[in-house]
Amino acid sequence: MQLEFDCIPCIYRQVLEASRMVTDNQGIIREILNEFSRMIPELESDLSAPVLVSRIQDYLKEVSGKKDPYYKFKEANLKLALNHYSDVEKNIVNAEDPLLAALIISAMGNSIDAGVSLKVDIAGNLARAVEYGFKYSDYQHFKKEVEKADRLLIIADNTGEAVFDRLLIRELDKFELEIIYAVRDKPILNDVTLKEARQLGIDKLCQLISSGCDTPGTVMERASEEFLNVFSEADIVISKGQGNLEGLMGTSRPIYYLLKIKCDLIASRLDSGMAEGDFIFKLM
Repeated sequence: MQLEFDCIPCIYRQVLEASRMVTDNQGIIREILNEFSRMIPELESDLSAPVLVSRIQDYLKEVSGKKDPYYKFKEANLKLALNHYSDVEKNIVNAEDPLLAALIISAMGNSIDAGVSLKVDIAGNLARAVEYGFKYSDYQHFKKEVEKADRLLIIADNTGEAVFDRLLIRELDKFELEIIYAVRDKPILNDVTLKEARQLGIDKLCQLISSGCDTPGTVMERASEEFLNVFSEADIVISKGQGNLEGLMGTSRPIYYLLKIKCDLIASRLDSGMAEGDFIFKLM
C-alpha cells in the first residue's frame, strides 16, 4: 500500500515518542526530528509507510546507540497482556464457537500498537471485543477453508498481541494442520521478534520463523527466501495488524487480514462501512 500524505503526521508523532524513549537530550531529539523532516521532500511515489518508518527508526537507533528503543514498552505490555490471559482463556473455552472467539481476541490484541499510541487500554479493548465482536468477518468462509487446509501461516504483529495469538494457535491446532508463525527479523517499534516469541513459548506450539523483514509490516522485497516459500505454499495466510496490511495489500494471493482499524485512511481502503476502532477479519 502506497504511503499517503495523511500518514506523515502520524509517523512524526511516533518518531517524537521514540526519540523521548531513548534520550532526554533535546539536541539529539531535534536532530532525529530534523532527519525525518529531511526525508519528506525525497519520498518516492511507491514508498510504503513501513519502509519509511524503518528508515527513520534505523537512524534513531544509530544516533542513540539503542538497538531496541521499545524494549521497556514491550515488557510492560507483555505483563499487562499476561495479567488478562487466564480470564481470556476461560472466555474462549466457554464460548459457543471457541475458534471464532480466539480470532476476536487475537484481533483485540492488535490494539497494543506503539505505532499508533503508547497509551494502551487492554481491558477496555477486551470488553469491547467481547461485547461487539467483529464489525466485518469472513469467518464462515475461513472455517470451511481451515477444515480442508494442510498448512496455515500467521504473520505476526506486535509483542503484546502475541500473548493472545497463543490461544488462537491452540484452537487452530485442533484442525491438525501445520501452523507457521512468522515474526520480525529484528526489533522495530513494539513488534514481536524471535526473542519474544520464544519467551512466550510459541515455538513449542507451532513452527516459528523470521519473515526476514526489518520493517514494521511485511514488505515482500525485504522478506527472506524461507518466508517467501512458506507464504506462497501455505493454504491459508492470516495477516495481523495494520503494518502488515500496508505492506501486503495488493499481493497476488488471498490473505485474511485480522486487525483493529486504527485510522480513517485504513478504514476507507478496506470498506466504506468500516470505521476507526472496528475489529475485522477480512479476506482480500
